[in-house]
Amino acid sequence: MRILVATTYTIPAYSGGWTTPLDLFGDQHQAMYVVRNFKAGIHTIENVKCVGVGSSQAPWPHAERFRNAYFQLRFQKTLKQQFSIFNADFILCLDPNAGYAAMGTGLPYAMRFHSPLGKEGATAQYAQLVKNSVFTTACPATNIPDMEVLAHNQDLSRFNYFESPSAERAILLTSINSFREPELFIEGIMLSKKIKGDIVGTGVDRDKIASICSTTGDRVRCLPPVSRLKVPELLNNYQIGVATVKKVPVHYQMKVNGYMASGLFTVTKPWTHIAIEAPGLVRTFTTARELADQLDYLSDNWLETTEIRRKARDWINKHYSIDVPRKRFNEILSEKFDL
Repeated sequence: MRILVATTYTIPAYSGGWTTPLDLFGDQHQAMYVVRNFKAGIHTIENVKCVGVGSSQAPWPHAERFRNAYFQLRFQKTLKQQFSIFNADFILCLDPNAGYAAMGTGLPYAMRFHSPLGKEGATAQYAQLVKNSVFTTACPATNIPDMEVLAHNQDLSRFNYFESPSAERAILLTSINSFREPELFIEGIMLSKKIKGDIVGTGVDRDKIASICSTTGDRVRCLPPVSRLKVPELLNNYQIGVATVKKVPVHYQMKVNGYMASGLFTVTKPWTHIAIEAPGLVRTFTTARELADQLDYLSDNWLETTEIRRKARDWINKHYSIDVPRKRFNEILSEKFDL
């Protein structure tokens, strides 16, 4: 099928809203993106056509709602135009704002909620959004009751398992913001005996974190973000993968799937999904001191972790393969579009 993906905040090539739908579609479907908050114009990214609607800051605070209304109308108009140009079968919307724009076109659309709902989940408008959609699914950690969950797994076949003879460097592959706790990672690296670390990603706190890293004497670096297709190559430069996040109920962190598939030993918070589902395959921490202790343990006992890392690779490939949600996604399409 030809699927037009509508999304508000996705960063093409980098964010989960770009990676997971494309991995979900695989070679069976053709995709095109319309991204509201992306530079205006037509772009080709990873051989995928992407149309940015564009946005700008309002010149004065009271103009914000008018700016939003204007760009929402542009979003809706662009979806209608590109649906025709692409000859799409339906629009797959990744957030309510994209859904409202698609609903306004009168064209067939489906919802794949890619992030938690706010207060809009209790409104009559939201109920209408779901009712009018061809189908609705949720991703892990979106916390939407009574909605089928399709995991946003990566295509793990892209990742190359690699065994390093020693552990010297850790990575935090992340959205750089306070919720993901990059400063905790920095502190843990600095408290460890000799492990070095890199933070890789985009985010609102990137400049702040880069400034802090510049004071660590190269122990911790803040590196440029890496696009979806280059992440597997990136991970083979590391031995330890770290997943930090503030305490919430069970939290799905997609990065750990790539870590484990690549042969990195994964160190996470206890509430990250993998620590609950496969506790014997990871080590956990809650404080910077505990993170440092785990890093030092792995550095001192690296070769003894070989068997666990191999088991982790096999476990993640079995339980988090893209084949699992892809099969169900195609079943839904067959049911809803009479394929």
